[in-house]
Amino acid sequence: MTDPTAVRAFLEAEVEALEGFGFVAVMPAGNPLHMVEVTRREDGGLEVRMPGRPVILPELPTAIRAKLRERGFASKDPADRNEPWVKGVDDTHTAVDLVQRVLTEVLEEKSDVAVDIAHGSHKAEHEARQKLSAARAQIEKILTSMTGSPVAQDDDGDYILPLQDVQVMISPRLMHDGTVVVRVFTITNVQVNVTPELGLFLARLNFGLLFGRFALDTEHRAIWFDESLLGAQLSEELLRFTVKIVATTADEWDDRLKQMFGGATYQEVLTNRVSEGTAPTKPGQGGYL
Repeated sequence: MTDPTAVRAFLEAEVEALEGFGFVAVMPAGNPLHMVEVTRREDGGLEVRMPGRPVILPELPTAIRAKLRERGFASKDPADRNEPWVKGVDDTHTAVDLVQRVLTEVLEEKSDVAVDIAHGSHKAEHEARQKLSAARAQIEKILTSMTGSPVAQDDDGDYILPLQDVQVMISPRLMHDGTVVVRVFTITNVQVNVTPELGLFLARLNFGLLFGRFALDTEHRAIWFDESLLGAQLSEELLRFTVKIVATTADEWDDRLKQMFGGATYQEVLTNRVSEGTAPTKPGQGGYL
């Protein structure tokens, strides 16, 4: 479909037929990265969206984001490449007009470019985020009962819980299929000497553990300890137990690992006894919404 008038007429009919959470996606033939959507919100309103791009795809260029801002688009978190750029519109005609303007003015496609049309729904994504929100509320309630006060959060929204001589992080995340996973982890060591002996030692150590695992971040010369829980099975007893195991295991091994493989414990970082920042990546960072 190449004729702009025919495309407009067809899109307006498709958008009018949308039900809640449904969307029509328009993309130049052979270039799916230039996809633009019209989505029907739960309340019946319409919005035009430039979908976010996960790490497996090239990031949305800065120039395109700037042009979207100029046309009234916004992202909940511009630093998060997974977040879409969205603009609400009043009616079907305005929505389709904006789609065609984004294609030509922002993405610099020709006005008569052949386009592919696809249909889908954001309902599953909406329901998954509702589950994540419920899991976060449950986690906050449990952690508050453990500490007697609200627990601090980092820039990723992960909860920070100082216990014994370590800092435990509780990280609720969504997998791509909508499953809620809660990762409980801590950094044990930094500045370690990354050697085959260290990798072999951690593999043997993990084999003997009943719960949790050690992981080696070779790029940042850091050792982590973590365990994962399914959000659907989360309970106060299970979360308390997991936090305790992560804290006690990390506290038991961080000094030993330092003696064997050099570097420093992360507790020494937290107390400014060594100058080493937090490793910028987290275990299991990929594969999540």
